[in-house]
Amino acid sequence: MDDSPLALLIVLAASALAVGGLIALNRFIGGWSDIRFEDVSLPAQRLEEDVIGFRSGDGVIASNGLAALVMEQDEARLGLVLARGDRCVTRALRPGEIARLEGDGPRFHIHFNDFTLPRVTLDLDESAAEGWETIMRRFVKDAAASTGEGHVRAS
Repeated sequence: MDDSPLALLIVLAASALAVGGLIALNRFIGGWSDIRFEDVSLPAQRLEEDVIGFRSGDGVIASNGLAALVMEQDEARLGLVLARGDRCVTRALRPGEIARLEGDGPRFHIHFNDFTLPRVTLDLDESAAEGWETIMRRFVKDAAASTGEGHVRAS
């Protein structure tokens, strides 16, 4: 094979076209389908697979189907599952691990002291919002003991 710039450009273009074709074929046959939660069974399964000892109890799905809250059977932890494309992000929250919870009707902004997942917004059904707000409040860091968003007072 010739090492001329034109030959290298042709090989590069053909490779890019082949990879693009494989990606399109995979997308077409359903290899990549975004997750949407229809009920609490998939989020519960993901939590039980990802979090050691987690046994799923009651749960609620966000109105857009991209997030779920699942209470552990013994109510020691609250599971949070977020759909991210064809994968899920899971968190098992213990009391005090939510830095701040802001409720605006059925919409909740959950703030964490975690740079990998600093904030999550959940839109719940009106009927479920009040009960789940009460549950989430049990996992919010005590406001009197908090000195801010993860910062320690200097003096």
